[in-house]
Amino acid sequence: MKKILISILIVLLVAATGVFGYAAYAYITTDEGSAPHPSVEIMGIELAPVSILWNEPVLRGALYKDVSREETGLSGQLGEIGLAPLPLRLSLPEGFENTVYLSDGSAADGQEAASRAVPPGGQNITGRDDVILAEGIYTLEIVCAVSQTGGNGYGSIRYSCSFEVGKAPDPELSIGKYELKQGEILPLLLTGVPEGVKPEAETELGMTVFTPDGGGSWFAAAPIGNSQAPGRYNIKIKAGGWETETEITVITFEFAKQNLIIDTSNPTISEANSPAAYQEYREKIPPLFETFDEERHWSGVFETPAKGRVSTEFGTIRYTNGDYSNSRSHNGMDIAAPTGTPVYAPNAGRVVMAERLLNTGNTLVIEHGGGLKTYYFHLSKLNAAPGDMVEKGDLLGEVGSTGYSTGAHLHYEMRIGSQPVSPSMLFDENASLYSLETIH
Repeated sequence: MKKILISILIVLLVAATGVFGYAAYAYITTDEGSAPHPSVEIMGIELAPVSILWNEPVLRGALYKDVSREETGLSGQLGEIGLAPLPLRLSLPEGFENTVYLSDGSAADGQEAASRAVPPGGQNITGRDDVILAEGIYTLEIVCAVSQTGGNGYGSIRYSCSFEVGKAPDPELSIGKYELKQGEILPLLLTGVPEGVKPEAETELGMTVFTPDGGGSWFAAAPIGNSQAPGRYNIKIKAGGWETETEITVITFEFAKQNLIIDTSNPTISEANSPAAYQEYREKIPPLFETFDEERHWSGVFETPAKGRVSTEFGTIRYTNGDYSNSRSHNGMDIAAPTGTPVYAPNAGRVVMAERLLNTGNTLVIEHGGGLKTYYFHLSKLNAAPGDMVEKGDLLGEVGSTGYSTGAHLHYEMRIGSQPVSPSMLFDENASLYSLETIH
């Protein structure tokens, strides 16, 4: 019996020695490399930890070993990472409590620090994706922490770096022409616009909307309406904190005059010319003037939408049955053609109206981008519906004489916003709209 007890004690001693040895081995081999190294990136650049404050479990949490490595300073100096204004892009690890502090250096170029996008002194930006950096030098500190739960490791890993956001070169404005006739279109091209900035134009000429042209370039078309008073007009362009001004001159275009003979006793004509018809027109058409697509659909020269004789040019001063007191400007061009003559899209765009109105008959409107629209009146048939995207040469409908019309023809109108411009001028590849080399 004594021998048996001695044997059991020996086995227990050996086992205890083994457990102690294993525990000692596990404790000794647990070092800084046992701590997690979460991936942290700024603008696609991976950062290395500055310091690690970590308690790593040994024997499933029976023991904890401090494997901390504390240092001061930065993970790195990244140098210039982009040009202002720069959206800050961070990639942070999942499963950690991430805290991000961003500090701004001193204000640059005489700017007050309080006016900058990110104030000095450190700003907690955890969970934000709307931080835009101005020109300057910044310090970024990121702490990824894990709380103690069960037998898991806990602690924090700190990252810190400095970087610079450079000053972007000023955008450059190109203008097709500085002297334009009534009815022309003025093209504007702004290049070198920083990412995330949408330029704006202020002018008395009318709606002028910039649409993206790729690679930091933006295009806009300003209308010189047929009733725009001759003279000099200022155009102010803004892009972020940058702005510039330029001036163009509008000169007179001598429009023709035309006397229309209309049988006002005709019931159809009477209805199309009634107060109800004009009220319907005001409710349907002018609201479209204020709308625009944020992208430019058209490209290249606008083509003639229908084959036929031009019976009335754009801008013609019209009066009815010899009564010049009711004269008005013709805001489109009329193409006389037999009923059923195909009407094609002169350029790419989006159909925003296709319905019958009392005054304009079967009516179709296409938005070509940036508020440039074409209007088609008096159609006998509609072959497109609102929302359709059309390409140059697509069938839109057929010539007719619906609404307030004395014979089969297509009334073809072009406007930018509310301002009528000459559609016939755009059939010429040398038109002002195409005068910038990059616009084809």
